[in-house]
Amino acid sequence: MSSPLVTQFRRGGVSKDVRLTAATGALPLSPADQIELLFLLSRDRDDAVSAQASTSLQAMDEASLISVLKEVSTPADVLAFFGTRSVSDDVQQSLVRNATTPDQTILAMVPTLTESNLEFVVVNQTRLLRHGPLVKALEEQVNLSSDQRRRIVELNHDFTLDRPAPETAAPPPAPIEAARQSRLDLSAGPAEEDEPPPKTKEEAAELYGVDERDGEMTEDEKEKKQGLIAEIMKMSAAEKMIRGLKGEREARMMLIRDRNRTVWSAVLSSPKMNDSDAEQVAKMRNVSPDVLREMSKNRQWIKRYSIAHELVKNPKTPPEVSSKLLVRLKDRDLKRLLRDKNVPEQVRRLAQKRTRSSP
Repeated sequence: MSSPLVTQFRRGGVSKDVRLTAATGALPLSPADQIELLFLLSRDRDDAVSAQASTSLQAMDEASLISVLKEVSTPADVLAFFGTRSVSDDVQQSLVRNATTPDQTILAMVPTLTESNLEFVVVNQTRLLRHGPLVKALEEQVNLSSDQRRRIVELNHDFTLDRPAPETAAPPPAPIEAARQSRLDLSAGPAEEDEPPPKTKEEAAELYGVDERDGEMTEDEKEKKQGLIAEIMKMSAAEKMIRGLKGEREARMMLIRDRNRTVWSAVLSSPKMNDSDAEQVAKMRNVSPDVLREMSKNRQWIKRYSIAHELVKNPKTPPEVSSKLLVRLKDRDLKRLLRDKNVPEQVRRLAQKRTRSSP
């Protein structure tokens, strides 16, 4: 599943400076999320964004690239992107061995494959029977071994292959032309933020600063907190996104409340975000309901009873999310929900039904 940050980019409505920042490939994302995001941005209608993303894609660390391209869960269009570019033998091997790489992509790759990589195409009888033009392309390769050529001859003899006549066979679209046809307007879509960022110190303190620990903080801690709020106020959306991914816990726990969906999704996607942080966010009453909805999609977090419990208790959690998590709660916690007037009535009714039906 894509990270919350990649999901928000897919939704569109992301400003150009944020897209350009992501297109550099410098965000600390997993290789799979990095490739998915860069591929998405390589199709951006803005030439500066698409060019930067394409450059970053082709400059990716080879080991990370191979780890993604060999996975059957990698999107077919991502596999096709790398299959139609000049890449190393090891990268090509990850593509030809992946059963989900499109047949047309393998067909385009055949003339560039080494004998050892051609072997993975020749032995994939399922693919060859499914896509007859591949057999024709293999027959024309001069670097097939005698054993590989023998197997192709035997395949032709044993099966009637669906091979369109040369004049009717449509060649695969050129990569550049295909990219032009599928360019995306990633600036269009839902608003990046529901309201403008805070313009005064008071507004910023209300948005970022309210915390249940405020009464326990020392003067030095309060001063440090105010300084961090002032620092965040001066940041652009792109700078907040990077801080949300890379920053210290104090900054991330402030930025999770930001009105910009790209910023809070960056916090949820941060490699620094652990179960303890997730539980803290699940308790927050001053985050967007969309933050809590996105959290509920993370299987690792939802496995933790404390996080699931806090999400159900949180009045900002959308009722449809709380309702699904109710099945996780123990009877004693369900009974406490019945007395919690902050929880939506719909959720309390469902909790009551579960307590009645429990043995």
